[in-house]
Amino acid sequence: MRVTSQLIMIINSTLVFCIIPELEEAFKGNKIFQVFQSPDKKELIFVTRSRKKEASLFFCAHAEDYRIEILDEGKWRTKKSNYQKTNLFSYAVGGHIQEIKQVDFDRVIKISCLRKSQVGKSIEFDLIFELTGRNANLILVRKDGLIIDSLRKVDITQSRFRQILPGEKYVAPPSPKKKNPFEAEKERFLKLLENRNISVSELLTSHFIGLDQFLAEKIIFETNIHPSTKAKDLNNDTVEYLWKNFNQVFQDIAEHRLSFQIVTDEAGKPDAISCVDLPFLKENQKIFCESLSFAIKKFFSQKLEEQQKRIALKRLSEATHRALRRLEKRKDKIEEDLEEAEKFEQYKKFGDLLMINKNSIKKGEGSVKLVDIFEPQQSLVDISLNVELSPIQNAQAYFKKYKKAKDALAVMKKRKAETEKEILQVEKISEELEGANKELELEKIRKELVDLGFLKDKMIPVKRKEISKDFSPRTFVTKEGSQILVGRNNKENDYLTFKFARPSDLWFHAQDIPGSHVVLRKKDKKREPSPNDIKEAAQVAAYFSKARGAKKVPVIYTLAKYVKKPKKGKPGLALVEKEKSILVEPKLIDRLDNGK
Repeated sequence: MRVTSQLIMIINSTLVFCIIPELEEAFKGNKIFQVFQSPDKKELIFVTRSRKKEASLFFCAHAEDYRIEILDEGKWRTKKSNYQKTNLFSYAVGGHIQEIKQVDFDRVIKISCLRKSQVGKSIEFDLIFELTGRNANLILVRKDGLIIDSLRKVDITQSRFRQILPGEKYVAPPSPKKKNPFEAEKERFLKLLENRNISVSELLTSHFIGLDQFLAEKIIFETNIHPSTKAKDLNNDTVEYLWKNFNQVFQDIAEHRLSFQIVTDEAGKPDAISCVDLPFLKENQKIFCESLSFAIKKFFSQKLEEQQKRIALKRLSEATHRALRRLEKRKDKIEEDLEEAEKFEQYKKFGDLLMINKNSIKKGEGSVKLVDIFEPQQSLVDISLNVELSPIQNAQAYFKKYKKAKDALAVMKKRKAETEKEILQVEKISEELEGANKELELEKIRKELVDLGFLKDKMIPVKRKEISKDFSPRTFVTKEGSQILVGRNNKENDYLTFKFARPSDLWFHAQDIPGSHVVLRKKDKKREPSPNDIKEAAQVAAYFSKARGAKKVPVIYTLAKYVKKPKKGKPGLALVEKEKSILVEPKLIDRLDNGK
């Protein structure tokens, strides 16, 4: 049985320890080529390369979403459109990454770099990533300890003890007050438990750094005790067993016997990241991941989706409440008008009485009292008059008012019925919102409100997706490792050419022959594809055309930026400029990428 924890720190010291090997594999030996920054100045991307690999390092300093990520090419291209090159940390450009390590088992990562110089000595510096919640920061420090640059500047008005400014001496964050679990000794551990009147779970999480609620519960679960058990209530055998399980968990972590997973709550929302399996949780609350980097990426991606859902839900709820208020006001006004309009029979009676008594009424009178001959009591009725009109004209005015009110009554009754129907529809939408938690459900509700006229069509932006859900082209790899993508139908041809292909990719098509659109993706924008890559892509384009059975087929190719969509053109049609031609044998290369 799980004890509900307070706020869980997503990136803790243990996860930092676990991601170091992944960072080393991705970046060690790479050269920093470019630095990009987000519009809000709280996120940075370092683009790095070596002869064998290219990888981008993402750092986020947002108080709730602070993290470090390894970006794959697709994720980097998605982010790149929203980021700009920055002079911040330009000192780091050209530096070769020499070493990556965790500092003092804290949430601090130091990446040591060396920038080679053609004249004079090479320059050494450190990039220090402080993953410390609302104080998260990235600081560039020379080897002599002086700060060169930082993402977030801290002056003396913000901190008397630790200024983070260019030229200041770098001071590390305060050392954690908690103990390092990897350095725990049996004797001290056993003594820690003696006569402590707090739960074992609380004792472990409050005493050891990097030991969160989930790790504590794993240790407790393996020891077969309840999470709320007080430390003072443990017998000697249980204490020994608890130490054994505590030691085993951190020995497995130290030796990288790990199982990365995202922990979700009962509703399926991301709750935490774990580096070990958590047997006390239901299987549907665990999403197993191939690496910690992937788990971090997926966790924060899901978290962002949940935030977007909450924002969408809030906006839809506000729109629904506004709609109900408007409809209720409209209904009240209609009912007032109906009450007035239902007096129309009285207007006819006033007109009739004025016509009957026209000879006894003088022009210029503001009102007149006449015997109501239509009532059994024959009582007097007071009729207001327009002093500028004659008695007959006043009578005609009442007849006109009678006709107008009579016609309006039917319209208002219809409007009232329509308004009551809309109120029921919006109330139903309001009920649906209470249980809606999926993107499709929210989109359906959004469309209903748009159709009813209570929400502008662009009020809630639809999340842009890099790749369509229906996009699954055939994918091949050339001998030299370049990727070839082939559209399966006209709709996919359109998406491949006009949405997915980068301007610098090469586009192929059998010349004047119906066939698939084919894209050869450049591995390096600055380097032209090799003749062999072009030949293999052309052979694939010839193969996926109507001329597959011919011995030789002419194939045109050009940069994707020179392929245009004709106005009102059907899917699959394209206008091509600056094309070249190559004659090839239709051939299907046998190197499939990911089995596609």
